[in-house]
Amino acid sequence: MKKIIITLLTSSVFCITMNSCLDSNLNDDPDKIAPKELNKDNLWGTYLTSLQRHVAPEDQNDFQLCEDLVGNMYAGYYAGTQNWEGGYNGTTYAFPDAWKDRPFSVAFTKFMSTWENLRHKTDSASVLFAVSEVVKVEAMHKTTDIYGPIPYTRFGLQNPVPYDSQETVYKRFFQELNHAIAILTRFDTQNEGQKPLAKFDLIYGSDLKKWIRFANSLKLRLAMRCHAVYNDAKTLAEEAVNNPYGVLEDYQDNAQMQTNNALSFTYFNPFYNLYSPEGYNEDRMGASMDAYLNGFEDPRLPKFFKTTEDGYYRGLRNGLRNGNKFQGDPYLSMPTITRGTPYVWMTAAEIWLLRAEGALLGWNMGGDAKTLYEKGIRSSFAQYGLSAEADNYLASTNTPAAYQGLDGSPSAEAPSDITPAWDDNATLEKKLERIITQKWIAIYPLGQEAWSEFRRTGYPKIYPIVNNLSNGKVSTTEQVRRVPFPASEYSGNMGEVEKAIKLLEGEDTGGTKLWWDKH
Repeated sequence: MKKIIITLLTSSVFCITMNSCLDSNLNDDPDKIAPKELNKDNLWGTYLTSLQRHVAPEDQNDFQLCEDLVGNMYAGYYAGTQNWEGGYNGTTYAFPDAWKDRPFSVAFTKFMSTWENLRHKTDSASVLFAVSEVVKVEAMHKTTDIYGPIPYTRFGLQNPVPYDSQETVYKRFFQELNHAIAILTRFDTQNEGQKPLAKFDLIYGSDLKKWIRFANSLKLRLAMRCHAVYNDAKTLAEEAVNNPYGVLEDYQDNAQMQTNNALSFTYFNPFYNLYSPEGYNEDRMGASMDAYLNGFEDPRLPKFFKTTEDGYYRGLRNGLRNGNKFQGDPYLSMPTITRGTPYVWMTAAEIWLLRAEGALLGWNMGGDAKTLYEKGIRSSFAQYGLSAEADNYLASTNTPAAYQGLDGSPSAEAPSDITPAWDDNATLEKKLERIITQKWIAIYPLGQEAWSEFRRTGYPKIYPIVNNLSNGKVSTTEQVRRVPFPASEYSGNMGEVEKAIKLLEGEDTGGTKLWWDKH
């Protein structure tokens, strides 16, 4: 495989440090565009559209290897009905080269290369730069949460590009989000109601108030992710929630790729092709989703999955060497996602539940844990048109069901005894499990995010894989913690990879925990 392009990028014109970038003067570079130019039909705004379309790649093979097989499978949402690589694949923890390489390649040769083009052309004080900066953090936090150390702060500035520790990457994320929030706040304050990126923005149609709320919400998500290892996390989370613009609270403000307007008419939800009989016909309901949603009698179940030929909702265990025997099986539930379903980046329900966890930690999240928890569930129900059923669900003492297996997909006991109903007398740990379990359901089908939260907290309790082919490198009970560095980086950037392994503070295997993973 060709050497990743990141080792070839140079930049005599880029800012050498973050501060110098943020202090750059528009008038110093005649090639840069003024914010007022964003109201015109110019080429540079199309970079934002391209970035948004690559947060979750549209190419089906890219999407499958970046979001689905590395994400949905590990989160327990889906199971694969295919025998990829003869069973020696990422779902069985074997990690063939393509599975290790693709998320890295897509992030740097497609997303970050577009970012560099935009960074060349616009000023760091512009709305275009600020919104794109938020999009960059949304995309790249998934990449570092897959691998750990990645080339980030020196991308485009040094050849070869050194890797940063995940701690360094996260600290830069917070700097970038704070910078973007400040720029967007200033513009919105001075230009109330203006939408300078309306021709290019597939998420919010250039509603800057919503972009600020999303940036604050992303800041909260990342602060919670690293709170066990980063002393400033509490401050950052409280800043986000108590910002004058606030965080996502209404499901109608969910950050999602639109599929039904003139700008996005060529965008289709990439999930559809993974399960559709007219596409790959591979993804089916995971056994963990089967256990929790059936056991809870969750009203969202028919919103997520279709019934089987015999009228049930039935899932499949993951990590099967002969998964292809189940391909097209009419007794397994398919997702309900269509080509026109908006692709979600973040929901208000997630943010309410993050705030519930923060309140559990004693942080100022604008309410107590129980109230915020219940608001999160109500928000999720409202998102699916189920508001009338929320009260009964919040009072439910149903527990997850045992998994009734199929031939080749072993039965298993119920994974947990957790209930939807809040219990004030429960231990803090049980309250955490309750919050994260409901967040796992509410953020479906965001498998990358769900996998990260499972690694961080250990919740929800999901079924382990059936066949572990990692040769002892990944624990079946602890489950996979990361994806090893790409083979292409070993062949083309060996010196920097060796340094990255030292930053990882462990072996380059799927069993080594990331910086924030202290569960």
